[in-house]
Amino acid sequence: MPPITTPVLRPRRPLALQPLNRWVCPACFNRAVRQFNAIVETSNVPSVTHPAKGNEIEPKNGKWEVTIGLEIHAQLNAPRKLFSYAATSFNAPPNSRVAPFDAAMPGIQPKLNIPTIMPALRAAVALDCRINHRSTFDRKHYFYKDQPNGYQITQFYHPFASDGKLVLNELDGLEPSETVEIGIKQVQMEQDTAKSIFQASTHDTPARTLVDLNRAGSALVEIITTPSLKSSKHAATCLRKIQSILKASNAAVDGMEKGGIRCDVNVSIQERGLEGLGRRVEIKNLNSIKAVQESIEAEVKRQITVRESGGEIEGETRGWDAVRGESKKLRSKEGEVDYRYMPDAELAPLIIDESLVNHIKSTLPQLPDQILSELINEPFSLTLKDARTMVDLDDGARVQYYKSIYGNLSNRLNIESSTKHIGKLVGNWTLHELGGRLASNSIPWSDNPIDATQMADLLYNLQTGRLAGGNAKQVLDLLINSKKNDITVETLIIEHDLATESVSGEIANLMELASTILEQYPDKAEQIRSGKKLNLKNFFIGNLMKATGGKVNAQVCKEVIGKLFSP
Repeated sequence: MPPITTPVLRPRRPLALQPLNRWVCPACFNRAVRQFNAIVETSNVPSVTHPAKGNEIEPKNGKWEVTIGLEIHAQLNAPRKLFSYAATSFNAPPNSRVAPFDAAMPGIQPKLNIPTIMPALRAAVALDCRINHRSTFDRKHYFYKDQPNGYQITQFYHPFASDGKLVLNELDGLEPSETVEIGIKQVQMEQDTAKSIFQASTHDTPARTLVDLNRAGSALVEIITTPSLKSSKHAATCLRKIQSILKASNAAVDGMEKGGIRCDVNVSIQERGLEGLGRRVEIKNLNSIKAVQESIEAEVKRQITVRESGGEIEGETRGWDAVRGESKKLRSKEGEVDYRYMPDAELAPLIIDESLVNHIKSTLPQLPDQILSELINEPFSLTLKDARTMVDLDDGARVQYYKSIYGNLSNRLNIESSTKHIGKLVGNWTLHELGGRLASNSIPWSDNPIDATQMADLLYNLQTGRLAGGNAKQVLDLLINSKKNDITVETLIIEHDLATESVSGEIANLMELASTILEQYPDKAEQIRSGKKLNLKNFFIGNLMKATGGKVNAQVCKEVIGKLFSP
């Protein structure tokens, strides 16, 4: 891999230390303090409850056009923080992963950790972005308890990637005729903030907020979409797809469920037919896809109510309470100048060589759409629902497990062009039979006790008729509960006498047994003979299998019952 080169900056005084710099002045400082204090003053602003389920505003049916943009913050899959040597961690004790720079100790300068660039590049390439040869870092100034430096290092002016796109289609759950293209305005690297932990008051201590600096300075990638989404459903689908792309490309290891991805949404409405966009309202720090969808629905309803009552929408930042289903005003919207963006003089520009970009493109893993298309077509032929479930589970590990079983089984069955039946059989046992049992036993997929070879052995015995369906499930239970790591399917079949009996020469006995069962239920047998309820044949097939102790293949039982009812 070619090295990433950065030009050397000529020594100069940091901009923040230049007393005449126009960005640093008492008025700016005082304004920022007033904005910080405004958080408390606006805490009693009336909240807005989200609409009842099923009452989502559908802009296409009204006079209002809704426009939505997303800002997605994902923690990169990097071992260390963006500008310090401290390790990244979600589970370490509070304030145990903190370098002097993370705590804003005086005199400590940032140093870019080159490995953090690789997952960021994978994310940008996976989102079909243009990788900019030269990008720079900037300081975004604001005062808050979870930002020790008083500023965040980001890439406001010249991000490392821009002009990407994302396409939503049938693979994402949309209608077959529906396609939505979303622009990716830019992708930028930036620092994460610290984590604030609120502690309620007790009988001997007042309420207080604690700050854990473990997260401060962790490497983030911020993905900013264009304002091109038109409904809460599309916004939720877009977020879900970006999350799956980040995981598949190994850019981010944790999703929203673990706090690794957070989302801000910008919502505006405008009368249909008018040019331009309405004034936007931002809803901050949404931590689930459900919260994104519900908060957008509530905000659209609130803005329409305000406009139709003669009011004007105020540009503001709001928070979302997922438990109460309410949004609440936090503060008036800050303009860009209020953040006093300025180049960070302590960090050189980042130069990304084209050969590195080509290397990323050539080594990028399969993305979700590619995997889904493969799974729903031959030879696998899974349903789209099962394919999506398999892709979403276990960061793709179940897809590889499924393919290993399928390859092993199809080779042993000598299938030149594997049938749809084999693909669906393996899919059903991987997702439902095995997956359901692991879930009911609270066994995570990472601790799955059955390897792909054992599962292929089990399905081979089922497919060749040596195991009946019920007995195959019994073997599966025995494999899950076995304390022996080297137990085999063959051993369990023999030890528990689960093999189906040979039916050559035994058909006559089966016919006699089946006739006895028919005599026990004459009314049902007559309904079948009269052609009124042919599906009752399954009743007799089930009883015949039960009478044989599950040792006769279901197909054989079906043939026997069919002969008894044939003219």
